[in-house]
Amino acid sequence: MISKIKQFLRKLRFNKMLKTAAPYLDIDKSAVLYHTANIAFCVPRSKGISVRIGKKSVVECKLLFPSDKGEIIIGENSFIGNSNLNSRNKIEIGNNVMISYGCSIYDNNTHSLDFNNRIEDHEKSYPFYVNEDIDNLYQNKNWDTVSSAPVKICDKVWIGFNCIILKGVTIGEGAVVGAGSVVTKDIEPYAVVGGNPAQLIKRLK
Repeated sequence: MISKIKQFLRKLRFNKMLKTAAPYLDIDKSAVLYHTANIAFCVPRSKGISVRIGKKSVVECKLLFPSDKGEIIIGENSFIGNSNLNSRNKIEIGNNVMISYGCSIYDNNTHSLDFNNRIEDHEKSYPFYVNEDIDNLYQNKNWDTVSSAPVKICDKVWIGFNCIILKGVTIGEGAVVGAGSVVTKDIEPYAVVGGNPAQLIKRLK
């Protein structure tokens, strides 16, 4: 009985989430959004935001859009574990990709390198935290001071748990990223990398 109640609550949560985000979604009917999946917006939504999920992909992750634009594309037959994808530019994940849990993929720096800009961001967002108005958290943020660049994860890539993928990175086809790695630069196809920052370990045939 308890299990059925949990399933009902999960379905209710899914329906509410999908209804809220419906104008921005293009999800294939065979794709699966697991109960940990979530789509979060930190500003009033706009037409600059889009999500596409391909056939037979399984998504457990949180898709976060901190600004009024961003694009997340997940190809076919891919698995994205309970991780975080943060986009105000573009995150593109190919076909037959496996991404484990605890990973963070960011196509932006979130904040400026200049302290004055960061403290200004805090002052603007503070009232929204006080009022628990998370949906409008960054609506007054000056994104012109924040760097961003698209992230591309090509087909057949495997990313281990607790990895961090930063802006502007392309991970080549068939590459493997070892658990706990921080990827700051492009990875060549069919390479195994690991560490912080990620370094070449070996090449696959």
